[in-house]
Amino acid sequence: MMPCMCPPRPPHPAATALAALLATVLAAALVAAPAAPAPAPTQDPAQDPPPSPAATLAERVNRAIDAGVAHLKSIQRDDGHFPCDHPFQDGTTALCAFALLKSGVPNGDPAIVQALAALRYEPFRSIYATSCRIALFDAHGGVDLAEPIRAAAAWIEQNQHESGRFAYPWAQPDLSNSQYAAFGLWIASRHGFTARRDTWAALLKELLRLQAADGGFGYHEGDVTTGSMTTAAIAMAQLAIDALAGDSRHGWLRQKGEKLLEKSWSWLEDHFTVAGNPLGTREVIPGNHLYYLYGLERVGAIGERKLIGPHDWYAEGARHLVKVQRDGGAWSSPDATSFALLFLRRATFTGMKKQDGEQPLGGPLSDEPVRPGLLVPFLRRWHVCGPHADPKDALLQEPYAGEATVEPSTGATFRGKPWRELRALGDRVEFGDARGPGERTLHYACAWLHVTAPFDGALWVGGDDGFVVQLDGKTVIERHVHQPTPRDRSTAAVQLAPGVHRLLVKLENDSGESWFTLRFADRDGKPARQLRPSLSKRDPQLPETALAMPGLFTLAELAATLPLLPKRTLDFKAANELEPLAFDRNGISAGDLYPQWIDTPQKRDGQPHPGGRGIVALHPPGEKVGTRVLLRAALPAGTPKLVLRTSSEAFGNPAKGDFALKVGVFDAAAMEVAWLQETVIGPSPKPAAPDASGWRDVVVDLSAHAGQERLIVIECAAGGGEAWNFEHAFLDAVAIR
Repeated sequence: MMPCMCPPRPPHPAATALAALLATVLAAALVAAPAAPAPAPTQDPAQDPPPSPAATLAERVNRAIDAGVAHLKSIQRDDGHFPCDHPFQDGTTALCAFALLKSGVPNGDPAIVQALAALRYEPFRSIYATSCRIALFDAHGGVDLAEPIRAAAAWIEQNQHESGRFAYPWAQPDLSNSQYAAFGLWIASRHGFTARRDTWAALLKELLRLQAADGGFGYHEGDVTTGSMTTAAIAMAQLAIDALAGDSRHGWLRQKGEKLLEKSWSWLEDHFTVAGNPLGTREVIPGNHLYYLYGLERVGAIGERKLIGPHDWYAEGARHLVKVQRDGGAWSSPDATSFALLFLRRATFTGMKKQDGEQPLGGPLSDEPVRPGLLVPFLRRWHVCGPHADPKDALLQEPYAGEATVEPSTGATFRGKPWRELRALGDRVEFGDARGPGERTLHYACAWLHVTAPFDGALWVGGDDGFVVQLDGKTVIERHVHQPTPRDRSTAAVQLAPGVHRLLVKLENDSGESWFTLRFADRDGKPARQLRPSLSKRDPQLPETALAMPGLFTLAELAATLPLLPKRTLDFKAANELEPLAFDRNGISAGDLYPQWIDTPQKRDGQPHPGGRGIVALHPPGEKVGTRVLLRAALPAGTPKLVLRTSSEAFGNPAKGDFALKVGVFDAAAMEVAWLQETVIGPSPKPAAPDASGWRDVVVDLSAHAGQERLIVIECAAGGGEAWNFEHAFLDAVAIR
């Protein structure tokens, strides 16, 4: 909401009457209500243990609602108001109390009683705040609140702008205030207030004038279209059409309104997302995100739609909201928390007084797959093709001849570009910044899935920017946005029969970086080891797959499958010296991806001591899970040794870098790693400056395995006395001597 810079208006006569009536109602309630005993102490929902991985979505939604309610109650001030960052505090107070009531808080709860008491002397000052008060009084259901509802609705109608829209007292008309006005008038119609048909007709005519060519709507006339304002327009148009039913004078207007709705619904279906507020052609922004989601709930209920396009809007929105809820139960501001609760509780639907037994729109909450754990590997080996110029931003969703059946091979061409093999060392499959044709380009990535047993789980994807994922020529995920999508943000349930399946990713790049992440997990969030990705339809290419994705294999399988180390010393003077090593359980730190190759380190945080050139940088994915480097080597006879030249982070201020280094050999008899040496590397001696002496040679005796082929495991994990975020590990050389 925009801040109000104007002086407050004098109280409206209707507001004075409302204040008097509310004072009587609240005084009676406060006097008649017996003093409640102090509630028994309960555990803060924010401190409850997290839901079990097997918790259903419905259970997670209920926990989220409980935590959100507890948060709103905890921030209510002694005067009954809720904190806000705009001048219409009465609007935020009414909105928060409305959300509490819709979330199951009873009328007699102190939070509700105090909020009503805080509002009793408030004059009508804005469309937004007055409409929120109508919603609160309606949800409260007290018979003595019908007159205040009618008075508030009359004030809203009297303040309709000559254009047909509504505005803040100091500003031009906008669609947000207009939406609040329409909902206030609609709710008041259940309490004996009937807005003039000319009021609804003027609003609908203005919507017809303002609709953009693409079918969407912006905040002000001429503004770029957004999801939040398009949902607002859909709701207003539907309410106006319904209000004008039976009016022969406006039959033509209702017909045009129906066409407006068709175009607006089409825009919303094409731009649907729950990850942000759609903007313009393909953008998604964080601004007014939860306001937009509440808009989805409103149009879903009013339009009687379970689906928006192919999307179950409620299930997708609910999943997103329970994922992004903050510790303590909040979703950023009090207003945003209220919008989230109103969405989760389907507040508009439950306020429409449907027939008993009718199920809320959005359908039942089905279970969703558990998010993948840290040990679930990403697919890192692909045939890739591109970049393909896409100046009109049209290729991502445009089926291309042969796309559904293409069988790539190295050197073959597709759309005039050659296929090439790509192995990503870390989780991201990266295409740089799409140099060549420049911005607005498209890449393809293709792999074969050799499935050894029936798979029932999920596919998890993230990327920058939009992406389409196809399995056996059928689209399973489509996300056309112009912003990064975190890994695992998009998911689709997948069932695969034993055999070979074709996996294709189309990735668009609007500007800047271009990458995606993709992995499969079973329904419990565990690795899908019956899926073996390959670059060949006929050959699972197990050695190459094990090298690229060791997390898909057991240690016993790796001991038999990984290619042997081609030479005994790797000094990493070139990036390709990382290729003989398998990297598992990789982490991300401060936006940096691991593992990574450093030619010459820099004197800054997250870098090793000087004195090395050609370095492997590693970081564990979590405090309790280490990152691993695996190699399979033919050990010489005699007294072989593994020598690692290693360093911790050197340039923290003060130097804090340390990590726990463990080296072991897979024991086939025990089916586990036999750790041979464990030590803590770092931190730098203080106050000594970082220098070459910070590099350390770790020598591990392998004499017991002389003359044998062995799987060697090098693990870098949190350890020592410093925080996990400083656990950078660096290798300058790996040698068997």
